[in-house]
Amino acid sequence: MQNMSQINFEEIDSYIKTEFRYESHETIQEIKSPNPNYGSINEFIQQSDDILQDNIRKIILSKQLDEVEVYKKADIDRKLFSKIRTQPDYHPNKNTLLRLCLAMNLDTDETEDLLKSAGYSLSKSLRSDLILRYCFGHHIFDVITVNQILDHYGEKVI
Repeated sequence: MQNMSQINFEEIDSYIKTEFRYESHETIQEIKSPNPNYGSINEFIQQSDDILQDNIRKIILSKQLDEVEVYKKADIDRKLFSKIRTQPDYHPNKNTLLRLCLAMNLDTDETEDLLKSAGYSLSKSLRSDLILRYCFGHHIFDVITVNQILDHYGEKVI
């Protein structure tokens, strides 16, 4: 765990200024057919190989991690971890997944992939997400340290 005197806030400030992007959330929807082909939609949904539970299991196996250490390091209880791992219909919140990513020492790309499989992302237009990107990219994986950095910048902790 890094203490606050070891954290280079000037470097984090520079990273935020460099990486911050304004993102437009405007979408243009074009209706091509009044009767969508639901058979195709169902086939498309079933073909998705980005299943959160499978991705977590694969990461734990490939990194040879101990599940108990992962959920303890992520500061989530055993029941919630079990629910995330075994119930495909359960959708954990983004902060819970971020804590799991930290606990599994994932880099930025691995974190993005796992978040994407749950419908989340790390935006370049949110300062809190930029701070988290910085932490993942600089291998700051301790949840308490990450929360101290977020708090220092007036952001909500995870």
